[in-house]
Amino acid sequence: MTSYSPEDQAIRIICAKHFHQALWLPETANHSKLKVTYSTTTNFDNVSLPAILFIGPMFGTRWNALHFDKLARDCGVRVICVDRPAFGGSTPVTIDIRMRVWLETVPALLQRLDVKHVAIVTHSAGAVYTLNTLLHHRSLLDPKAPYVAFLAPWVPTAHSAATLTTILAKLPTNLIDSFAGLNTFINSKIIPSASWSGGIVSSATALLSFPVSTDIPGAGTSTSTTPFEQYGFDEGTAKLIKKLSSKYQFAEITTGVNEEVKLCLRKCDDADWGEVADYSGCIRQIAMNEAALGSRAPNAAKVSVEAFFSGSDIMIAKGGQEYFEQCWQTDGVKGKVDFTTSTFPEANHDSLLIDQKKGALKIVFERIVELGKNRG
Repeated sequence: MTSYSPEDQAIRIICAKHFHQALWLPETANHSKLKVTYSTTTNFDNVSLPAILFIGPMFGTRWNALHFDKLARDCGVRVICVDRPAFGGSTPVTIDIRMRVWLETVPALLQRLDVKHVAIVTHSAGAVYTLNTLLHHRSLLDPKAPYVAFLAPWVPTAHSAATLTTILAKLPTNLIDSFAGLNTFINSKIIPSASWSGGIVSSATALLSFPVSTDIPGAGTSTSTTPFEQYGFDEGTAKLIKKLSSKYQFAEITTGVNEEVKLCLRKCDDADWGEVADYSGCIRQIAMNEAALGSRAPNAAKVSVEAFFSGSDIMIAKGGQEYFEQCWQTDGVKGKVDFTTSTFPEANHDSLLIDQKKGALKIVFERIVELGKNRG
């Protein structure tokens, strides 16, 4: 029996083929042929398990499949994660077609994977992509149990009034274009665990000498989940998986974060947000589509939308939570969509996703499994 050192074992795990896959989008009138890199959890070949499309935050790349792998296997779900343009090996595109390329990617990717229906789980900036996906690709949700989970969903700063993003919104565009290099420096030299939107953006803002108030809670990326609990290997190997995967991730292209930050801060044309340029209007349209679907097919299941928020959130603040909840609870939406919301008091913007004890992801995975059992 071959014996591997902890580092060799970690490298073998990180380099598993499930975590490093690619497809090509064909040339269109808007763009040339584009490469898209993506990953799946290692149990993805088990087609009896419900499939989840994870639409990640600013740095929510294909590397998440590695970090979610053990939890997915333990819960009995399989997960797809995607590098948006200019992350990993995905071809860079201009910000004006970023959303359109995403909407082309989703059906092409599911066809490649031979997956007809998914549940959608999204975190932070992924909400903008998810709302557009709901409008354009509603048929990709399970017809018997359509489900979307929003974790700390991004809300425009005008509605959230979050201190950090208000500060960031004042940055000139040319300074935002330096975010990718700055974030790589932060991850390699300063805070190697900050590869999540809240931690890395707050760190970058501090380096740019903007006075982030110390009374803003939840800026860190700490988690009570141990490396062993997350990856399922001995402590030495698990710590190396975490360390080396971060190193490898930031050795790849990450310039997409420049466009992600500009997109989130609305430092772009409104059209670049797709239908979500009118945030509340987009949600009303989703509800109207659900009502129309119910009229055409009376037995069709209404989409179930669950929102999960942290007790403190540096990126969207309480104002963002209240605005997002109000959008789904207005008269034009209520009753057409099954909407629920909950708050995790011990979590912050990032740990809501990455902390398996204080956050929401384990509960979301378990919910999707339960919906799958009940759909018959």
